[in-house]
This record gives sequence, structure tokens and C-alpha cells, in this order.
Amino acid sequence: MRSSTFVFGTDLLGEGYDAVLDNLQQRGGLDGVALSATYHDARDVFPHNPKFHVYRNEGDVAWFAPEPHRYASGLMPRMAAAAGGVDVLSELCARAKRRGMAVDAWTIFLHNSVLATEHPDCATKNVYGDPYLTDLCPANPRVRAYCRELAGDIARYPVRRLLAESLHYRPLEHGEHHERYLIQLPAEARTLLSLCFCQHCRVAGERAGVAVEALAAAARAALEPVWLGTLAPAQAAPLLSETGRAALAKYVEARTVVVASLVAEVREAMAPAGVELTFIDHAGTMSHVMHGTSADDEVTLSSRKLGIDPVAVAAACDEFSVLGYVDTTQRLQALLASYRKLLGAEARLSVALRPLLPDCQLEENFNAKVAAARAAHPSSIEFYHYAMMPLNRLDWIRRALAGQTSGESS
Repeated sequence: MRSSTFVFGTDLLGEGYDAVLDNLQQRGGLDGVALSATYHDARDVFPHNPKFHVYRNEGDVAWFAPEPHRYASGLMPRMAAAAGGVDVLSELCARAKRRGMAVDAWTIFLHNSVLATEHPDCATKNVYGDPYLTDLCPANPRVRAYCRELAGDIARYPVRRLLAESLHYRPLEHGEHHERYLIQLPAEARTLLSLCFCQHCRVAGERAGVAVEALAAAARAALEPVWLGTLAPAQAAPLLSETGRAALAKYVEARTVVVASLVAEVREAMAPAGVELTFIDHAGTMSHVMHGTSADDEVTLSSRKLGIDPVAVAAACDEFSVLGYVDTTQRLQALLASYRKLLGAEARLSVALRPLLPDCQLEENFNAKVAAARAAHPSSIEFYHYAMMPLNRLDWIRRALAGQTSGESS
């Protein structure tokens, strides 16, 4: 079983490459490191970075040196200004190789405010035609070309895997950093507002036999009571009619075809370099952000809301990553069992865990989760996130991977 921890370029520049790798390899007992090859906006608390304790990440940037000639789509990531012209991924690969550690390229694809704003024709659009300038649409041909180009660009580095994040549709929530929903928006309304109705998604829906304009009209009509403020405080009846819900189900199915085929294209773009593609399914963390979704729900239903058919996507990639971002061992076991039941015992699963809040407060809790993850026979296990964890969490990781216990209580 392979093991690694997610890191930022700012970790390597702030603490030093070798200091970080020493911590991961010697203190954490890890054999790999997953660098944010591209990353989005965020403001984070860094417990041990010598330069910052509260840091605003520069958004939608690359921590490698993109080759402009590769990007015929006209979409290209810009290099992080904080890198100071240094190809951080290249430097990390060289230093990790000398100590026998593998490097994974953790890559954000479609959640990109800069590219969506600069190229609004490539952004997802809701049922009213409003562009969501935080997300690129996976059905858009230019966007799909960009995904292939980005993957091929990264695959020229000596990385073990590309960990693909946001290679799917995204929900209404968790797109902007200051979102406000000051009226009643039931889960069904949020689902309707999450759907992309750009011309390319409409074509995909029509191809699947959906009367897309009729569905769009039904969705707008269903949302009208939301805008009028006339919904009952505890809305129980569905907003869409039975006919509308049937059309919606077919439209969602068309979205899963879009995503699975894009995953296959990205994998094919990296195949000549021999770099594996690990697809990250965000469903395991959606209970934190997707209204109406609970950590106790069947997790693969959340996957489908994101356009992810786990079976089809697992067949299109090399490894399927499950985010085990839950509080109890029982919930983690249930989540992993859902994926194993659906994907089968032979599927290559990666499991990501957080030795941090809100998932873990006690080391015993974390130990039990690592044991539960290992019982699911994953090919890899990842830990989130080096920048955000007190360094004693590396001790937790080393002991958990070794099957050891500690008397520590926090």
C-alpha cells in the first residue's frame, strides 16, 4: 500500500524542500508526497510554516512551468507568482528521487475562477443562463481539450500519479468564498441550480433523449415559489412534477456520460508517459457543503449529483480515490463498504483521511480509521494536509501506518 501526504508549494518554499521531505519520510513514515500542481483560492491556517500562520493562497495557479505550445485550446494555467519563476514540481521530483520517494501531482481541473472569468463561454451556466464563473463545464469541447493539455503537460514530469480533483460537475455550494443564501433554498432547488444548461450540456441531454428545453422550463417554473418566497417553511412535496423528475434523471445520466468520457480522455493523454490517473470523487466530503446531504446518506448518490458514475469512472481511470472525510470509524466503514459493493473487490481504491478537525480530535479515532481504511484493501492512502496539520500529526500517521498505538489523548 502506497502512502503520501498532500503539500502546497508554499510548504516547500517556506520550510525548504528537504525539511518537508524529512518530516514526511522520517517522522511520518510516508513513501510519497502529493504536490498541488495546480490549486484554487483559499485562506488557510498554517500551524508550522515559518513565514505565515494565516495565508491567502494565490488562486488558480500552477506550481510547475506550463509549456504554452501545448495549449491549443487557448486555456492555460498561469504560474504561481509566489514560486518566483521556480519550477517547484521539477525541483521536488529531483529531490524526492534522491531519497527514494515518489511524487504525485495533485491537480485541480475544472474549479478555476480565473479561466472561467476570462473565458465565460467555457463556464457552466444555470437554467437561467447565468454563468458560474468559478467552474469550467466538462461538456465544453474547449474545456475538454484544456483538460487533456493540462494532463499531458504534467505527465512530462517524473511523477507517479496525477490525482485529478474537480474533473466533474460541481454543486451550487462551495464555489465562491463569500456565498450568501438568505432565502429558503431546499435541497431540490439547489440541485436544479447546480445543473449546467450550456449549449454543450443541452446537446448531451438531447442526445440522451431528454427534451431539454421542456426540462429547463419545468425547472424554472419549479423554482418560481423560491423567488416569490411562498414556499412552506418545511417544504415536503417535490418542486418538480413526476414527469419533470423523470426527465431530470435522464439529464443527470447524460452528465455521467460526459464525465466518464472526459476521464478516459485525460487518461489517454497521459498514457504515453506511463503516468497513472487517480480520480478523486468529492462525494465523500459533500456532506460538509452540499445542503440536504448527510454523512449517513448513501455516498454514491452524492457522486451522481456531481455527474460521477463510480463504475464508469473507475473503468476509465487507473485508481478511484475515496475521500473518507467523516467523524466516526463506523461512518468511514459504511462509506468504504458502499464503494466496494459498487465497484467490486478488484477495483483499485485510494483512501484519503484527515488527522484534523472536523474529522479527528483524538489519536485513537485516527488509528481506528487508518485500520478501517486498510481493511478495505486500498492501493494507496493519502493524508490531508501537511500545511494545515500540527507536526505531531505526522507521529500519528507513522504510528497508525505501523499499527502502533500511543497513550496521547489529543
